[in-house]
Amino acid sequence: MGSMMNFIHKLTGKNAPGKQCISVSVATNVGSIREVNEDNFYADRIGVRRLESSAENRLFKHSDRYVFAVCDGMGGEAFGDTASEIAVSALSEYAVRLKKTEPEGLPELVNEYASEANNRICKMVDDRKASLSGSTLAMVCTVGKLAYIFNIGDSRVYYYCGGKLTQVTEDQTLAVKKLKANIYTEEEAKLSEDAHKLTSFLGVDSRGIGLKALRYEPVDLEKGLVLICSDGLTDMCGDEEIAELLSMNDECSAGLLADRACRNGGHDNVTCIVIKAL
Repeated sequence: MGSMMNFIHKLTGKNAPGKQCISVSVATNVGSIREVNEDNFYADRIGVRRLESSAENRLFKHSDRYVFAVCDGMGGEAFGDTASEIAVSALSEYAVRLKKTEPEGLPELVNEYASEANNRICKMVDDRKASLSGSTLAMVCTVGKLAYIFNIGDSRVYYYCGGKLTQVTEDQTLAVKKLKANIYTEEEAKLSEDAHKLTSFLGVDSRGIGLKALRYEPVDLEKGLVLICSDGLTDMCGDEEIAELLSMNDECSAGLLADRACRNGGHDNVTCIVIKAL
């Protein structure tokens, strides 16, 4: 928790955009226990998850702007896999607009997308007369060499730079709220049953009142790489283990991370996207 970067209310971009060559590694795995993969992802030029488990690596050099996201359907809830699928489907419709939007306009458009995804998930729940369902969102929009980061829920974005792994996003969980209120220590928050009790997610209610993506200071892809992941990775692998695998600079790094999570128990679905500039 102490490694989290404080989110800011204003995004800044100091670098003029230009075509950016990036390497993207994507992997998703149903894990060792679950029968259904409730994770989904959106990866620019790759699309969304089509198989329960898969891995793919691509080199992009067509543009200066890309959009990536990991969405984790709420485990144990009705239609979690459908909720995350709705979230990435809605994102695919917004991707063109997101890539045309200047950095200062991204927060408003991301929140417009989040509201739309929230409403679609709520409609699905109503139509199916299901119990509460929903999805997390961890999202990265690149503009030139800068990566702009947003999240709702507890899927995370990390920045690996100079051998150091930093959690950029803040988990929107009851444990984090209690940590901020000095009810929990960092260790207690991490181990508490509240660690996976979400305080915000896509599908939170039919009106989406107060639903906003947290936003963060952009990070430089030329100095480090970005990891987007579901909690299926972070529950099974500690920061040191993740950093060790990223330090290998393997083009299949997302697959290596997902495989390690499964070897360590694979108690949940795991999805990873690793983005680095070349």
